[in-house]
Amino acid sequence: MTAILVTLGGCSRSHEPNEERPLFPAPIGAAWGFIDNRGHVVIPSRFESVQPFSEGLAAAEYEGRWGYINRSGAQVIPFRYRTAQSFHGGVAIVDTGLPEHPVGVIDPSGAWVAEPLFRTLSAADGPGGLLFGQKEPGGGANFYDRSGKLVLGPYSLSFPFAQGRARVKSENGDWIIDSSGNFIAKPAAVVLDGIRFSEGLIAIRRDRKLGYMDLDGNIVIEPRFDQGGEFSEGLAPVQTEDHWMFIDKSGTTMARLPQDVVFAEPLSDGLSLATSDSQSPRKLGYLDKNGKWAVKPAWDDANPFHDGLAYVGIWKDSIVAYINHNGKRIWQSRSYGR
Repeated sequence: MTAILVTLGGCSRSHEPNEERPLFPAPIGAAWGFIDNRGHVVIPSRFESVQPFSEGLAAAEYEGRWGYINRSGAQVIPFRYRTAQSFHGGVAIVDTGLPEHPVGVIDPSGAWVAEPLFRTLSAADGPGGLLFGQKEPGGGANFYDRSGKLVLGPYSLSFPFAQGRARVKSENGDWIIDSSGNFIAKPAAVVLDGIRFSEGLIAIRRDRKLGYMDLDGNIVIEPRFDQGGEFSEGLAPVQTEDHWMFIDKSGTTMARLPQDVVFAEPLSDGLSLATSDSQSPRKLGYLDKNGKWAVKPAWDDANPFHDGLAYVGIWKDSIVAYINHNGKRIWQSRSYGR
């Protein structure tokens, strides 16, 4: 069951337009299909693994190869790839299984946008269509155009762009760059803690304490916390002196979380996935913006809410389920040890 939850990796979200009912990956029997937000099976289980729907298509594995299906479950792009990622910005990353440079980028018709020139790619929707990945062995991940030409780098460490900024590390230190590769100045003695900007802010540290910096390199929340997550829906979870809370973008405490909370994730769909130590072993539940338990901690594995549902599991009973914001099980199944 744990393997199933890790495979989904919090990706139960369908990323579909509001006018269409979202679809959710679900293990039905020994295979995977899709359910709707009422728990009804929409695409019967016949795939070894699936990714969430995104931009009208979902990556699915059939007989050991990956391709793409539409919302009716029909094949749109043939099952011919070793691995396949979800579509973002009209493109998707696929691994052909070829030696040396197996990874490229396709459009929704399956045509190549970037030929297989890479060893790995983890993002293909950067500013101006920049690709983020590794081209040659031994090198770090860098930024390339769709012809495979190096545009930004090389860097010894780097992360994908978010909000027109990317964190990189070079011989000159750890920096934030803009989409042209210019370094964004940051205050002295500041160390980057977050890997990307979210809602215009990134976590930083000074004297081991955590605060937040804006897109221009200005500290907007002074470092005074021990831990902290990304901003989402206007709030960020932070911890100090063994107590968690939500703060707003001015650093003001908006809600103190229950004393039994030992970790809280950023808000998603209005709720924060949180770990409680009130039981042994620790359990997972969901907090609302006011810091109250909306779904009491009862789950051994859980993913953030998306499109009104969250994917959760109980180890002892080998149960996986989708729950709504009230904690009601909309759908459940056995994990079959996958």
